[in-house]
Amino acid sequence: MKKIFFIVLVFITSGCKEIYVSPFQSPETGFLVVEGAIISGQGTTTIKLSRTTKLDIRKFEVELGAILTVEGDDNSLYILFEKGNGHYEGIDLNLNNAHKYRLRIKTTAGKEYLSDFSVVKNNPPIEDVSWKRENGGVQLYISTNDPQNNTRYYQWEYTETWEFHSAYPSYLKYKTQSIPGGDTYEVVFKDSTTFSFDPTIYTCWKSNASTNLLIGSSARLSRDAIYLPLTFIPPFSQQIGILYSINVKQYSWSKEGYEFLERMKKNTEGTGSVFDAQPSELKGNIYCITDPAEPVIGFVNICKAQEKRIFIKPSEVPGWNYNDGCRFFEIENQSDSIRLKGLGLMPAYVAKTSPFGGAILSFIASTSDCVDCTLTGTNRKPVFWP
Repeated sequence: MKKIFFIVLVFITSGCKEIYVSPFQSPETGFLVVEGAIISGQGTTTIKLSRTTKLDIRKFEVELGAILTVEGDDNSLYILFEKGNGHYEGIDLNLNNAHKYRLRIKTTAGKEYLSDFSVVKNNPPIEDVSWKRENGGVQLYISTNDPQNNTRYYQWEYTETWEFHSAYPSYLKYKTQSIPGGDTYEVVFKDSTTFSFDPTIYTCWKSNASTNLLIGSSARLSRDAIYLPLTFIPPFSQQIGILYSINVKQYSWSKEGYEFLERMKKNTEGTGSVFDAQPSELKGNIYCITDPAEPVIGFVNICKAQEKRIFIKPSEVPGWNYNDGCRFFEIENQSDSIRLKGLGLMPAYVAKTSPFGGAILSFIASTSDCVDCTLTGTNRKPVFWP
C-alpha cells in the first residue's frame, strides 16, 4: 500500500523497457496509510499507521506517537494504545451492534484524521480449514458459510507455525587453552555431570504470516458460501517435518470496503506486465479533517473476529520425508585436526571414545545452523502448542 498510490506506467518500445518517471512530487512526510480492522467483542484490534515514501526510496516509515480512539454515535469512546513500530492496539472492545463507530487519529504533527461512521459487520464462524495432497505437497483451503446470506464479502489472514529440530543434538563444546606459541583446542562435554545434550538449541519453532491479500465474495452466488485455496506447502519442506499448525482469521467487509481491497490487490499483485490492470488511486473511508485536500490511504473496517486453528502431523502425510540437507564430519579430538577442520563447524556428539578411560577420540560436527536451531528459529514454545 505504500508505493502504489499514483500511476506508474512502463512503456515497451523497440524491444526495450523505458522507465516512466512520475511528474508528481509527494510531500517529504508522505501520506498517511491506515491498515487493520476494529474488532468488536473478544479479540485484539490492531491498527497500523505508516507513511508513503517516494518511488525511489525503499525505507519503511511508520507513524509514531499518534493518539487513536474509536468513537460511537452513542458518545462511547475506546482508546487504542501504542505498542511500537506504528502499531496501536485495543483489547476486547465491547461495541454495540445497534450503533455505528468511527476511528479518530491525531498525529504529533497536529493533523487529525477521521473515518466515516460504520456499522459492526456480521461475521459467521469459519466453517473449516482443510487440506489435500496436491502436486506432491499440501494445499490448504478455507471454507465459510453464512446461512443468513448477509455477509457476502470476506478477507482472511493466516499465521503458520511449525516445530523443527536441529539435525544433530549438541553434547559438546570447544575448550580453548592459551599457551606460549598459540592456542590449543579440544572438545569436552557441555554438561560434565550428566553428559546430556543441550535441549535449548535442539527444539525450535518458526512462524510465517500471510503477506498477500486473501479475499473472496459470494455476491454473485445464490448462497453465501465460499471455498477457496489458502496456501500451499511445498513437497518435503520443513513445515511438516515434526508438527505444523495454521491459524486463520476471518474478517467480513462492506461492499465498498471489499471494492477497496480489490483495487489494492490489483495494484499490489497484478502489475507485473503491461497486460495487467494498471495501478489506481486507493480512496477509502478515512480523511484528513485538518487538511481536506490531503489524500489518505486506508479503509476502516469494523466486524467481529473469527478464527480457526488446525494441526498437521507427519504421520497424516505419508511419504513426506523432509530432508534438512545437513552434512556431518568426523574430526579427531586433537588440536591440529580441530584447527584445520573443526573451527568453522560446531561440535555435536561423540563419534569414538578410548577403551581406556573413555576419552573422546573423535567427534561429529556440522555447520552451526544444523546443530543450533535458534539460529533460524526460536526456542520459546508457543502458548498454543500441544
